Amino acid sequence: MKRDPESLLSLSLRFAKEYFDTLCKMQMNLDEVQESKELTMIHRALWTALIIEVGRLFDTYTNKDVISFKKLPHLKEKIDKFHGEAIIEKILDTRNTFTGHFARKENKITLAPEICNSNLGTILNEMSNLSITEDNSEEHQNVEIKA
Repeated sequence: MKRDPESLLSLSLRFAKEYFDTLCKMQMNLDEVQESKELTMIHRALWTALIIEVGRLFDTYTNKDVISFKKLPHLKEKIDKFHGEAIIEKILDTRNTFTGHFARKENKITLAPEICNSNLGTILNEMSNLSITEDNSEEHQNVEIKA
């Protein structure tokens, strides 16, 4: 796969939306999930994968040349608005202190119910309408990410 923003961010966004939708559907039947070891593992894996994908979408890592929406200057204002949303900040904190890395200092973990009751789905859908490429010609102004 070519490592370009259009391909990778489209996939990452699609995966995040799929993980969010499936996790939240499972969350509605939590008793059934908790009665099954297999469903509990799937629920936990979806939660972890969603947190990792959201982290990728908003990655600001400076020691490596990473691809993320935060690294696209033409989307800075819009992405900063999403990045400022409470649920995004909480998910990124969970990623950085528990899911992606274990921090020595204990922080509050953002669990599935909080994620599913948040505006994350709306944020991901709105991000799907952003143009990753910096082409400002009229024919590319409304290009949607195929997520």
